Amino acid sequence: MIVLNLELRGIYGFDDFNINFTYPKKLVKSIVGDEHLKGRERFRYKKINVLMGSNATGKTSLGRALLKIFNYINTGNEALLLEMATEDRSYFMIDFVNEGFTMHRLGGNINKAEGSVDVHYYASEIGELDFYERCVENLKDYTGEIEGKGLKLRKRVGEINSRFAYPEIATSLQTAGTETNELLKTFRAVLATLDPTLTDIDILQGAKDTFIIRRRGTDILIQEGKLLDREVLSTGTAEGIDVAVFLAAMMTKEKMFYYCDECFLNIHSEIEKTIFGLMMERIQDDEQLIFTTHNMEMLDLNLPKHSFTFLKKEVIDEENKVTAVPASSLLKKNTDSVRSAVDNDMFGTLPDLSRLDVLDV
Repeated sequence: MIVLNLELRGIYGFDDFNINFTYPKKLVKSIVGDEHLKGRERFRYKKINVLMGSNATGKTSLGRALLKIFNYINTGNEALLLEMATEDRSYFMIDFVNEGFTMHRLGGNINKAEGSVDVHYYASEIGELDFYERCVENLKDYTGEIEGKGLKLRKRVGEINSRFAYPEIATSLQTAGTETNELLKTFRAVLATLDPTLTDIDILQGAKDTFIIRRRGTDILIQEGKLLDREVLSTGTAEGIDVAVFLAAMMTKEKMFYYCDECFLNIHSEIEKTIFGLMMERIQDDEQLIFTTHNMEMLDLNLPKHSFTFLKKEVIDEENKVTAVPASSLLKKNTDSVRSAVDNDMFGTLPDLSRLDVLDV
């Protein structure tokens, strides 16, 4: 599953928002390999995406919107689209590739006041020499094929496989579908790094989908995706369990879309960078990762500039507007430093501290 472009209007507070995950020029040397659709080398997409921005710029809301859209595709439940609308009249449009060499475009006009959704669907075959912009030009309207109730859209585009990890769904670890041995191996490595007192983790025999963490006479259970007695662990260690499940899932090889949102707020920055590196190693062909963070040290990683996108919030005509600013849109030279650009606030994403001046003594 690959997201290529997303537009949101009146969705979770986004107004006239657009974010694009394609890039035009092939890189000669890149730490991120094969950033193109397998079998279609000119159809390039950003496989690894580091999303940064100050507080309340929409990093979590972006993940929530994608999750609702994916679940709608899988279930055909229009209520999911109505739930993400924050204005009476809202709109979304997403371009994506899922199975095979077809680019899909799904859009929807949402009338929250009337409780109705008008969905439209387009598609374009991806030829051997095609790239994103050419496929956009060749889109054809297939809305008639998905009209009516049921799962017609899912039959047309295939099931969307995705894995989300962010604070609002942290209590549900989504352990189902993850290979047990890989999950145990990852649990043990991550938890031992975060807290050496967690001596072991194993499967609880006789219980369905249950893992047991042993800690100096105390047993902590993960049962059917729920971490019980979460308060027994430090916040960072509890977050580490969420991260471990997410990391283990990246070995499933199911052409997944991954969204990891600020799961390292209470974890040491060096651990965050190391685990992010493991995620990069594990991502497969035709997969995609969006990783949101406040950790400025991530800017020092040797990633292509197009891997970094910054969310900027501005007040325009007394309304808040969020804009996605790709680093590559401002930094054109190989010698340009993303870290220096952020330090000098070229992307306009550093927090405004002027209101705190009134507290000076």
